[in-house]
Amino acid sequence: MKKELFENSKKKVKTMDALADMHNSLTKLGGVPNDMRIYDYAVHFFNIIVQFNDTYSVTPDMFKGDKESAKNLAIHLGNAGRCQYGWVRAKKGQPVTLDNLYLGDIAGIWTSPASEFKNKPEDKYVQEAIQGQLRGFIKSHREPMLKLIDTVLKKNGKPNRIDFRIYSAIKSFVK
Repeated sequence: MKKELFENSKKKVKTMDALADMHNSLTKLGGVPNDMRIYDYAVHFFNIIVQFNDTYSVTPDMFKGDKESAKNLAIHLGNAGRCQYGWVRAKKGQPVTLDNLYLGDIAGIWTSPASEFKNKPEDKYVQEAIQGQLRGFIKSHREPMLKLIDTVLKKNGKPNRIDFRIYSAIKSFVK
């Protein structure tokens, strides 16, 4: 029982720290550009999400101060994460690149890697559609995620770091 309590505290501390780091990274990334820079921006955005998802997860039970915000945050993280047939087709541990970020299947445009769209700037119709798709998706996730992370961190108070220190000090004695 004690070991489980300490493991849960340790997991929560690490997850909350990672959420704070992700919030800082998403904030530093800034607003979504309205030009060809959007492709590189998207790679950075999705890398922030998948790097978190590769190591951490958010569950409502972990954050008792606001389970609804934690649940909604988990949904955003899942929607913006890796998916074999979705936007980010990089395997776990692989960075997101223009070659494994797939866009399209909109306005009669076939699904293709972002690199193909970035390399055809002269096709104004395609650029407008794909950049709009990308801009809309990122905006629908980035801003809500920033607010949800704020809420989850504030409503759950500071992580119980004393549990983490105690766990670290006595983990070899707890069976």
